[in-house]
Amino acid sequence: MASADDFSKEMDQLRKEFTTLRNELGSLMTSVKDQAGKQGEKFADLAQDTGKAVRNQTKAAGESIKERPLTSALVAFSSGFVIGMLLSNKR
Repeated sequence: MASADDFSKEMDQLRKEFTTLRNELGSLMTSVKDQAGKQGEKFADLAQDTGKAVRNQTKAAGESIKERPLTSALVAFSSGFVIGMLLSNKR
């Protein structure tokens, strides 16, 4: 049978291992939080840049429509007609 001294040594070893594990887990969680924060910032920057690009393209499209209203109307009508024909059940 195991003596009380052996049992005590094993318990001390387990305590040390649990302490080490807890410390490593804490470090891992800190790293994960830091990485998540960095990725969140990158995502926010990308979303902001995308929003700016969309606004610029929308503005450019609006200016193009103002410059050539007849051409824009014909392109819109033609596109709608073609899409309507493609999606219709009569083929």
